[in-house]
Amino acid sequence: MVRREELLLNFLTALSSSRYADAERVIGLLERRLRSRGEWGQGYLMALRGLLSARKANDRHAFRIDLNEDPKVLRELRREFGSHARAKCHADFDRGYFTALRELVSVALKARQAQAQNPRTV
Repeated sequence: MVRREELLLNFLTALSSSRYADAERVIGLLERRLRSRGEWGQGYLMALRGLLSARKANDRHAFRIDLNEDPKVLRELRREFGSHARAKCHADFDRGYFTALRELVSVALKARQAQAQNPRTV
């Protein structure tokens, strides 16, 4: 079974290269895995669907994440999204939503760091 981190990397790669059908397939795989997570899983998937929808619509005002973001910005975003994902005052849906964003940012940061160490890997 493919780890969620690998699926998110595939999602980001597909999103960054405008391969929307591939990104939708990743969401479908995650949806099957997260069915039992209830509201949390729904929030997680909504974050991914929102990013995909904004990219498809070329919405320049929506939050966008790319694999070539500045690592400093990525670390700041990861900290911000992580604090929301852990906040007990948020509903499960919201915590799932922010968890997806935090994990996507973490995956982008790891990919960026790997690219800096070995430019041919990503």
